[in-house]
Amino acid sequence: MIIAVDGPSGAGKSSVCREVARRMGFRILDTGAIYRSVALLSMEAKMTALSDLLKIAKTLPLRFVPTEEGQKVYIGDRDVSAEIRSFAVTQRVNEISQIAELRAALLDLQRRLAVDGDVIVEGRDIGSVVFPEAELKIFYTASVQARAKRRLAEFEAKGEQLNYEEVLEQIRARDESEYHREASPLVQCEDAVVLDTSALNFEESCAAMQALILKAQALRRDLPR
Repeated sequence: MIIAVDGPSGAGKSSVCREVARRMGFRILDTGAIYRSVALLSMEAKMTALSDLLKIAKTLPLRFVPTEEGQKVYIGDRDVSAEIRSFAVTQRVNEISQIAELRAALLDLQRRLAVDGDVIVEGRDIGSVVFPEAELKIFYTASVQARAKRRLAEFEAKGEQLNYEEVLEQIRARDESEYHREASPLVQCEDAVVLDTSALNFEESCAAMQALILKAQALRRDLPR
């Protein structure tokens, strides 16, 4: 069973998806981590040309490794789970995620990583492009203000000192680029269930998503074979 979770930046869907997947025994595929890994490598190698980005995408030795602390992201033998969540990488990924050729180059990788067993796949174009036939599509969102506060808390937890207005502006700019880019813009699919978590805390958000998945599983069991 494939659960496609899309939504804007900073809504907190990655952490909620990871926790719900853990509770339900699903695998988790964070497609944003794939783009962030490309962004990280391109920054370290000071690569900006499209041909260089495509080369990284086609040879990316990416692995998702489940651990007791949660799923880790590895490039080869290197744990980049924390590095790809930095403010600098977030800014860089805003730029490269709009490149149509790069998105196309990473499409097969995303689909390969999602095979076998029940999986929650989260990103921006999962229900619309990557897995349009997903059995459940969730559009996970929150107000701009709520998302800015959540993203600020994430950065502060990692020791990065930013101010609220700076993070709020980044969220707004990211929304503008994601909703209006030419390549696979962020859209709310007609058959997606909207989950607005503006007024929900982490536990309530997890419970709400889990309830949607349980309902989809029940409907699946009732379908005639």
